[in-house]
Amino acid sequence: MAYADAIRPVRNSLRKFSYVSVLQRLSEYIHRTSTQKSSTLQAPWVAERLVLWAVRDNPSLYRHEVMQLSDLQKSLNLAWNGMDTEFQWFSHDAPLTLSVRSLLLAQIPHQVGQTTAPFVRQIDLVNRLQPNSRLYATFERELGMPPLDYLRIATLFRLNSAKDIGRVFTPNYRLELAGYFGEGSAQRFFDMLVVPREKTAAEMRKIDADEWFQPNLMYRSPFTHYDNQWFYWGRCCLDRHLEYALSDIVGASGDPMVRQMFESMFEAYVGRSLRRTGCIVLNEDEVRLRFNVVGGCCDFAVLEGDAVVLVEVKNKALAHTLPASAALRTYRSKLKATIMKAAEQLNNTARAVRAAQPSAKIHRVTATYGDLLLGKPDYLFEQSDFADSVHIFCVDQLDQLTEAVRLRQCTLESFFRDYIERQTTPEKGMFSVSELLDEPPYQLPQAPRYIMDTFEPFLQTMITRCAPEPS
Repeated sequence: MAYADAIRPVRNSLRKFSYVSVLQRLSEYIHRTSTQKSSTLQAPWVAERLVLWAVRDNPSLYRHEVMQLSDLQKSLNLAWNGMDTEFQWFSHDAPLTLSVRSLLLAQIPHQVGQTTAPFVRQIDLVNRLQPNSRLYATFERELGMPPLDYLRIATLFRLNSAKDIGRVFTPNYRLELAGYFGEGSAQRFFDMLVVPREKTAAEMRKIDADEWFQPNLMYRSPFTHYDNQWFYWGRCCLDRHLEYALSDIVGASGDPMVRQMFESMFEAYVGRSLRRTGCIVLNEDEVRLRFNVVGGCCDFAVLEGDAVVLVEVKNKALAHTLPASAALRTYRSKLKATIMKAAEQLNNTARAVRAAQPSAKIHRVTATYGDLLLGKPDYLFEQSDFADSVHIFCVDQLDQLTEAVRLRQCTLESFFRDYIERQTTPEKGMFSVSELLDEPPYQLPQAPRYIMDTFEPFLQTMITRCAPEPS
């Protein structure tokens, strides 16, 4: 059965009810299951699929009866059972890690807590940008306001929606934001966040089986506007929309100079993170000179005793353009210019390091802008020895590790030795490096210091701006 045919019974079950009530129940269900713990089985990620199917459907085909939560539960069960038989979850032709990735990917955002690190990284970026730079001008043009104003509005909106989602729907809330930041900026912010149903239906009209596996399926439209009402698709989609707003602008830009500047600034950010360890950190030119590297070379080498950690930086994050379920050759093709190229650069550098320093303990790391959730990635590189494989860390994970080293909770070498030992022992293996970072001695007592050093001044300035004038 084709995926589109498998959708049809679920869509028909939704059409028995009024269109607005279907959107209301879906919104309520996603919001409730994302914010409340329950002993019963909950599946907000399945509800996200139903949202898409309903949003791109024809509202005139729906009836007048009001949908109840019990009716929605039946549709959710129908979708889950239908897709359970539609897809072959495990295949002899696919690496087990890729099958597990497909199975878990849509669920993971709903199973992890809210963090501030990706959002703070945007603040740090804008703080370091020159207002007359091409990248700054691109952000200002696409956002319709100064980037810091966007981030301030987004911070307030995020905090207020977490406390009381009903408040951000009120006219008074819009007026408050308009009073602080100007009517034009407030209107532009809501225009980006609240997307008309017709626009989302047109942009996501293509039915593709990969959508069943995609995380944060509605992140481009975290709110839908229909019939003079807003419908909210949950914290996870909203967070993804706000936390990667600037990188999404860069990703959609056709300007190579804008892309290059963003990538250079991200690379500089990773360098600052590595230097917080207190170790010697060599940049690319220094790596080439010290180890006589000919050909592709990585961005950084961190020297810690007889350990050498090689780091290549790639601006890559999860987006709807990266498949959530595909053949191995498709992943290799999609990641050819980033992850696969990084592995070539790291391996070439490692050979030069080995020739210059035969006793060195070499570790290879690709640092990405967002977590690609690729699991144990040896299947990508066809390397039998995991100790010689490339480890893929998102920058948040790298920040956690460098902070643990700064606090002397571990060393880079002790962490990688532990990580490799666990990943080469089947009963100890982990899907993500985050699992190890959440265990002692690597687990941090609080967020990395740089986060508060960046966020507190930003927050104080915002509070001052939004404080009521003295009477």
